[in-house]
Amino acid sequence: MNCGLPWLQFIHILTCYCQKNLGNYQMNKQKDLESEVINNLLNEKQFNVIDSTNDNQSATSHVIKELEQKNLILGKMVQNEEKRHTLHSRKHVFIIAGLIAMIGISMPTYSLFMAELGGQEYRIPNTGSTNDGYIIQNLQGDTINTWLSWRLIDGTVLHVNVIDADKYPGKLDLIKDVLLSQKAIEVDDSLLHTGPQGTTSTYYVGWSGALAQATKSPTQFYIPSKLEVIESLTGAGDITIRLTSEESGDGYSGLTKSIADQSQHQILKSEITIYKVDKLSNEQFKTILRHEFGHAIGLAHSSAPEDLMHARIQTEYPYISQCDIDAIKSLYNGNGKSQVTC
Repeated sequence: MNCGLPWLQFIHILTCYCQKNLGNYQMNKQKDLESEVINNLLNEKQFNVIDSTNDNQSATSHVIKELEQKNLILGKMVQNEEKRHTLHSRKHVFIIAGLIAMIGISMPTYSLFMAELGGQEYRIPNTGSTNDGYIIQNLQGDTINTWLSWRLIDGTVLHVNVIDADKYPGKLDLIKDVLLSQKAIEVDDSLLHTGPQGTTSTYYVGWSGALAQATKSPTQFYIPSKLEVIESLTGAGDITIRLTSEESGDGYSGLTKSIADQSQHQILKSEITIYKVDKLSNEQFKTILRHEFGHAIGLAHSSAPEDLMHARIQTEYPYISQCDIDAIKSLYNGNGKSQVTC
């Protein structure tokens, strides 16, 4: 658009106008020029507005396209993150499910393993098979075959006298452990072939604990659950334990002899002898004494090879069983039977 000439003409006219030399023709020309200038100015402004609008529209369109592109990229990123999170969650679910399954499978095995370990730690290996003797004599000194029990007033203490313990250091402590311990242990039944793996039975290390358990059931005669260990050279006491390094002529590791009132089936005194004490390990010594003391309170032999009271001690778990406790309760309830039946 050529705006130079009208502007010059307009200036010339204004100059003339200012000099008041304008004629009618010039006045009309001035008006035409004014109109043309105004129109040119309006057209230029409109062009600038349109051009600016077009530029703004172009910029806006570009921005919108950029935003749409960013939204598209952002959407894909969100979708990828959701997929990754879903896969991650599924992976965690599978891992947790696998752990639960493993725990479910391993818990019974773990329980059985722990029960087995609990029993195995009390195993006494290589004690050897030992023989013992049990003799009942009446007041005339004749050997008899009958059932016997102590007949004591309720609450009476049974005194156990140990002879020659000073010759064998440490043996007195072992004797006290066998007689006075209250300790109860759990042993897996499968280890003694008395039940399935995973089931356990209670055994007692000492006779005080076993006898205390027996007294929980009422019986006709008082079960002597109170024991006291003493040392005397006079043979005092209800039960005597004699220690010797001599061998038994009959090949016994231990021998128990009870003096009885045959008519009353009553034990009057019991004497225990442990042979070859200097050759026995501590566990062998305790096993033999634990067995012999069962005789001293009236128990005969057991029919079960795995039991402590079997005639040949061969079990690797030589402790006082529930079977022995049941036999004591039966014996002191006047049932006329001293054998241990498992």
